[in-house]
Amino acid sequence: MSVIVRVAKLYEALELSNIPLTFIGFTSKLKRVVLFVITKWYQMKVGFRIAVSKIGWVIGLILVSSLAFGQSSNQLPEPSFDTWTSLFLFVSLQALFVFVALFNLKGAQSQANKILALLLLTFAVILFSYVLYWTNYNQKFAYLNGWFHPLLLTSGTLFYLYVRNIVNQQVLKKTDGLHFVIPLLVALCLLPLYIDNFQGVRHLTLDDRYRPFLLIGFSTYLKLVYLGLYLFLSFRHYFLANLKDSYLKPWFHYLLISYSGYYLTIVLYYALVNLSFFDVTWDYMISFAMSFFIFCVSFLGYIYPQVLAGKPVTNIILRHKYKNSGLTERGEAELKMKLLQLMKEEQLFLNNDLNLDQLAAQANTTRHNVSLVINKYFNQNFFDFINKYRIDYVQQLFLKPECQGEHVIQLAYRAGFNNKVSFNKAFKKFTGQTPLSYKSDVID
Repeated sequence: MSVIVRVAKLYEALELSNIPLTFIGFTSKLKRVVLFVITKWYQMKVGFRIAVSKIGWVIGLILVSSLAFGQSSNQLPEPSFDTWTSLFLFVSLQALFVFVALFNLKGAQSQANKILALLLLTFAVILFSYVLYWTNYNQKFAYLNGWFHPLLLTSGTLFYLYVRNIVNQQVLKKTDGLHFVIPLLVALCLLPLYIDNFQGVRHLTLDDRYRPFLLIGFSTYLKLVYLGLYLFLSFRHYFLANLKDSYLKPWFHYLLISYSGYYLTIVLYYALVNLSFFDVTWDYMISFAMSFFIFCVSFLGYIYPQVLAGKPVTNIILRHKYKNSGLTERGEAELKMKLLQLMKEEQLFLNNDLNLDQLAAQANTTRHNVSLVINKYFNQNFFDFINKYRIDYVQQLFLKPECQGEHVIQLAYRAGFNNKVSFNKAFKKFTGQTPLSYKSDVID
C-alpha cells in the first residue's frame, strides 16, 4: 500500500473514531495538508489524470508536515477570558465562598446547611470546568476535563436530600449513600478518560473495550432522566408536607423554582443543540441558570442568614421593603393591636366595600403602614387578611340554629362577600373544602 493511501486511511480512521487530532499533535494546518493528500489519492483512485507523480506528493507531504509539526505549538488557541467567562468565574468563586460559610454555620439545621453547601460546591466545580473549556485553559489543565459529568448527577441527589432533610426533618442515614451509586458508576465508566487526561495521551479512550463504558458516562439521556427523577421526588416531598403556615414555604418556593429553571434549561439545551439554527452562544444557557440558582441561595441564605436560622423569608424581605415607613417596632406592635381590635370587636370586615384606604383611616394611619403590618405580622395580603375573618364568621353562622335554613350564599353576603365566586375561592383556600361540603359535615 502506498504512503499516500496509508496517510489517508489514518486520517479517515481518526475522523471516524471522533478523536480530536489536536491530542496527537495534528494542527489545523496539517489537517488541511492531509485532507488535500486524501483528495488527490481519491482522484487517482477514480482515474483522474494528475500532473504530479505520487513520489512528488509524498515528498510534498513530508516537507509541509515537517513545517506544520514545527509550528504546532503556535496553532493551539491562546487561552483568554471575555466578559461572560469572567462573570461565570466570579460566580463560581462566589459559590465557593458561600460553601465555606454555610458548611461552618452552626444551628438547628446544621446538617441541612452542609448538604446545601455541598450542592453549591458541586455547582462551583461544574461552572469552573465550563470556564476552563470556553477559555481554552482546559488544554493546559487537561486532567480537570470531564469531571462535570458525574457532578451533574450528584447535584440532583444533593438537592433532593436537602429538601427531604428540611421538609421531613429526616437526618441522613448510611443507606442514603445508595443515592450516590449512579454518579459513582458514571465516574468509574469515565475512568479511562480521566487516566488519559492525567497522562496527557490518548490510549485507553482509543481502546474499543472501554467504548461502551464511555458512552454510558457521556449519556445525555441518563443525565436528563436522573435529574428529572430527583426533581420529581423533591417536589413530592414538598407537596406531601403541605407547609401552609410554615416559614419554610416561601423559602422552598424560591428554591424549587430556581432549581427547576436550571433543569428545564438543561433539557432545552440538549433539545436544541443538534438543530441547524442552534447558536454557539447558547452554550451559556446552563451556566446562566446555574448562576441564578447560586445567586438565589446566596441572597436568601448568606446575605440574610436569618433564613437558615428559622425566620420567615417574607419577613426579611418586607423589612427592607418598608424600611422607610417611619414606624418603630413599638409603633408596628400598636398598629397590629389596633387592627385586631377593628376586626374582632368592631367587625369592619362585614362591610363589603371595605378597602385598604378605609381600613387605614379607621386605624388613623397610612395605607402603607397598614400594608406593612398585615404582611409582616400576619404573613398575608390585605384581601386574605379580611377574607379570613369573613370565612370564620360564616363558619360561626353555620352553627347557629336560626341560620340552618338560609342558603349559603346569603350567609356569605352577610359576612361581607360581594359575589359567589370570590366566596367559594376564599372558603376553599382557608378550609380546604367547599362551603356545602363543610356545612354538611358540621350539621352531621
